[in-house]
Amino acid sequence: MKYLNCKVAVVGEGKMLPSVICCLLQAGHQLKCFSSGNPTEEVDRLSEIAGLSPSGTFDWEENFAYPTSLKGFQIVVACTTEKTGEKENYLKKIDHVADQNALIAINSESIPLEHLQNQVQAPSRLLGVNWTYPAHQTLFLEVIANQQTDSEMLAALMTLARKKWGKDPYLLMGGKGIRSRLIAAMAREAFYLVENGYVEVTDIDRACRNDPGYYLPFAGNCRYMDLMGTFIYGVVMKDLNPELSNAREVPGFFDEMIKGERGPDQGYHSHSSSGKEKLEHSFLEFSKEMRALMEKYPFPKDGGGAEE
Repeated sequence: MKYLNCKVAVVGEGKMLPSVICCLLQAGHQLKCFSSGNPTEEVDRLSEIAGLSPSGTFDWEENFAYPTSLKGFQIVVACTTEKTGEKENYLKKIDHVADQNALIAINSESIPLEHLQNQVQAPSRLLGVNWTYPAHQTLFLEVIANQQTDSEMLAALMTLARKKWGKDPYLLMGGKGIRSRLIAAMAREAFYLVENGYVEVTDIDRACRNDPGYYLPFAGNCRYMDLMGTFIYGVVMKDLNPELSNAREVPGFFDEMIKGERGPDQGYHSHSSSGKEKLEHSFLEFSKEMRALMEKYPFPKDGGGAEE
């Protein structure tokens, strides 16, 4: 299988980076990370909580701008913020120093793949690959391709993700990510309900956790409609859809919150440093247990065809 024991370079910054490294190490890759800070300590912490014994090898270096930095790596995974300029800069540097036949996988929630492909000399080797945290414990992987994409590279990556990375990947041909669109639609309606005084933030969290949070890991949206009775959803949506928010801008209260005194790393709820650390640890433990439960009740192997 192509890429089975290949060397992988991971470049970028941010919270997702160590988690992606854990995922790739668990798959047995020879791995090198290029980032401004050494992620080794965080990789070790995540691996310990998940009970992983990575079979791959891992090294870190600060800068990949040197002509030989990415030589010999068959896959380059980039994890960056959702800023167009930053992604463009990373891609131009990678394209300049990586082997010509290396596959480049970059996360992109809102920037079209076509735009990113314009930043590299060989657009066919660039794919959008979106992860979710914790990447080493979830089944999620979103792959974005288009008509320019090298079909053999795409097929090999999808196979690698299923068989070695422990993912249940899906493929989106063109456009922007499915996940980001669904989350944005739900967030827009949540903003509308809070802004207009229908509910408090904590009510939104309870409603999401205690209903869709209960069935989505088992069924997803469409299989759940089948389970509950698809017809009734059509009836409800016919009456409800005209009332749903179609706002095109981020509401003022949310914009003020993320730009305000609490800073960009804060959110709706206030957490002390120790409280936030405890919350994340609990989430990682929960993710491990949830992964095991989801694997106990898997989706059909054909990705959604007829079920017995």
